[in-house]
Amino acid sequence: MAVIELTSSYRETFFNFAQKFEYKSISFITRMNHKEQLIIPPSKTAKIFCEVSDTIPGQILNAVMITSGGIVMPLFSDNSPSYQVVSKMVEKIIEYKKNFFCILGITKDTEYIKNILNYTSYSTINYSLLKKNTITQFYIEKTSLTVKKAKKRDTMILFPLEKAYLLEEVLMGSSEINYQAILMNLKKTCTNQNVYFGSFGKKVIAKVNTNGRGFKYNQIGGVYTKPEYRSQGISTYLMKILLNDIHSSEKKAVLYVKKENKPALALYKKLGFQIISDYSAHYIIS
Repeated sequence: MAVIELTSSYRETFFNFAQKFEYKSISFITRMNHKEQLIIPPSKTAKIFCEVSDTIPGQILNAVMITSGGIVMPLFSDNSPSYQVVSKMVEKIIEYKKNFFCILGITKDTEYIKNILNYTSYSTINYSLLKKNTITQFYIEKTSLTVKKAKKRDTMILFPLEKAYLLEEVLMGSSEINYQAILMNLKKTCTNQNVYFGSFGKKVIAKVNTNGRGFKYNQIGGVYTKPEYRSQGISTYLMKILLNDIHSSEKKAVLYVKKENKPALALYKKLGFQIISDYSAHYIIS
């Protein structure tokens, strides 16, 4: 058993590993995807620690990323690493960053790390992770809804929808909301991701977007329709457009949604998504 920090000498073997399991943590892989090339993030932004095989030289078996912002993201294979391996990973994580913000990923993997870290979890949000394995194109029917692909200049008109989405689906009720950070992140999303929004006249009522890009999968997030316009097929319509965009690049789609959000789960299943795992975000205090 050996746990090493990922360096350029392991780039190719890590890429082989990542392609098999990236759907488990697109948030992890997005930070390594630069124009469809695998890059190792500089130490000032993140570090990655990997379990390497004792029998096959250079083979990556499991990995975990710790970002400078305090987000821990496991990317484990279907065969979870041993307690000794995870403990070693946690030691290296703490050497890099003593204060954490969140552990994000497949529930059983995040629980594994959280229990070894032995910190108090003050809030956990439980999601279902869904994956769509087909890349067939949807027929887009005519509608009175005006749909546009967002650009950076559209950030401000989408800001109210983004705030509402985060409050409903992502943020904890007791969180202090950093509106400036939300705005900056939305601006990056409109610049670097695929964002579609729908309007009736001048009233922007719904949006969908990707929020992560892997090598085989794109992650969808930010799906939001104003409450008074729900149950009219608007999110379904926008999702079909976004999925066609993703599929046109020969990529599949993955997303996670709160377990109790039954309407969203029904929508995604209707579009061909299947639940593959539990997914959790543990917000912690050290």
